This record gives sequence, structure tokens and C-alpha cells, in this order.
Amino acid sequence: MTAPLPDPFIESTCLNCGVALHGTFCAACGQRAVPADPTVHEVVGDAWQELSGYDGRVAATFRALPRPGLLTLEYVQGRRKKYLPPIRLYLMVSVMYFVIAAAAPQIAGGLRIGFTNTESGGAQVLTSSERAELLRSLDEIPWVLRPMVKAMAEDPDGFRARIFETMPRVFFAMLPAFAAMVALFYRNRNFPTALVFAAHVHAYAFVMFSVSEAAKFTQSETVATVLGLIAAIVFTWYVPKALVVVYGGSWSATIWKTTVIGFIYLLISIPAFFMILILATLV
Repeated sequence: MTAPLPDPFIESTCLNCGVALHGTFCAACGQRAVPADPTVHEVVGDAWQELSGYDGRVAATFRALPRPGLLTLEYVQGRRKKYLPPIRLYLMVSVMYFVIAAAAPQIAGGLRIGFTNTESGGAQVLTSSERAELLRSLDEIPWVLRPMVKAMAEDPDGFRARIFETMPRVFFAMLPAFAAMVALFYRNRNFPTALVFAAHVHAYAFVMFSVSEAAKFTQSETVATVLGLIAAIVFTWYVPKALVVVYGGSWSATIWKTTVIGFIYLLISIPAFFMILILATLV
């Protein structure tokens, strides 16, 4: 027997779709039974749910993400309500990473995209005279590389910004490729499972790399290098562990498969990286 609606939910039909109510949530559209005139408690409660992340799903997802394979296992076993969908999670953390990476200062020893960074605190790679000399010697550079080198030399900061605008789309397009490689080596689950697994693994990678990029704000080469190394080591352990949790198998076989998958993925990443540079040049 369904419990009656608590006061002040006195409406007998859903205000959203008009279906008769038999509880605190509409059985047709899922909307909570609400009075036509919102209360202060309701408005504050809705605001808190949004800020705290979809009724706690953001917090639950990020608590589970560091545990290799858990989110994928929960998803394929049907326990999905309390977690963010895989693609939404991937998009959220990838945006977070690219925002941090684009804003992070280019310290010595870090990854440098562009010949120089004219922003305050940037690490200069080429002087103005060297850039001018490079522009004068464009004819000596292979023709296929000239537009890219010219774009980097003339507007290095703009070129770097365009790279970070292009990278998310290219990386997102590589998700199915990684999933296909996993599905090829693990036939005991279907391709959609591999796609969910790929989204979760890439999401964790973006979290790790975000930490590494954020370390550059310390302006310390040592801190950035150490945290970057730790992130790489943790992620190297994370992937095979997640494969064991989701797909099973021995550690020796898993490490072998992870190595092969990683090598193939690296080969695919090379033309993808050149595609990013080409798109950043043409935009």
C-alpha cells in the first residue's frame, strides 16, 4: 500500500505531465510531487542538490573513480542511479583538464606548446630575434611544415590556445578506438562495456593529468616533475588493475595485454597529435 503524500503535497496529479500521483514522485515522468507555489525550503533544497552535484552523484562518482574498475563494474551490473553517466563524467573531467592545462604556466622542464609564452611568468623558448630569423628561413623548411611553423612563430600564444581548443574533440574521437582495442583482447564482454570502460579510464587519466598540470602553478620545476611522475606511475598501475576487476584474468596476461593495447594506442596517438597541430594551424 502506497503511503499518502506528505503535507504540503496536496495535489492529486503531477503538475508536470498531469498523471495521477500515488507517491512523492510521479510514476510517469519522475518529477517530485511539488506544490504550485514553491516554499523557501524547496528552493534552498533544490539549490543545494545542484551545487552538491545531482543529488550527490558527483561526490559518489569521484569517490568511486580512484578504485580501478569499480565504476564500470557498477554500471554493467545495473547499479547506475547514484553515479554520473560515463560520457558525462568523461566530458566533465576532460573540460577540467584542458582548462587547467591552458591556464597553467609553462615552467622549465614542463611540456611546452609553442615557441614562447608571452604571458606573465611564461618560460620563453625563443627570443624575438630568433623568431624573426625562423620566419626568414621558412623556405628552408619542408613545405608541409611551413604553415604550422609560421603560425607558431607569428602567434605562439594563439597557436597554443587553438591546440587546447582542438585537443578535446580529437581525444573524444579516440575513445571508440581505445574501446575497440579492449574489446578485441577481451571477448567475454560486449563492445558497449568496453566503451564504458574506456570512458572511465580516460576520465581517471584526465584527473591525474589535471593534478600534474595544477602543480605547475607552484612555479616549481621539482614539484611539477615529482607530481607528474607520481601521476604517471599511479595511472600505469590503474589500467591493468581496472582490467582485472572488470574482465578478470591473471596479472601476467593482463600486463601483456595492457602493454600491447598501450603500444597500439600510442601509434594511433601520433597521427592524432599531428591532426591537432594541423587543425590548430588551419583554424
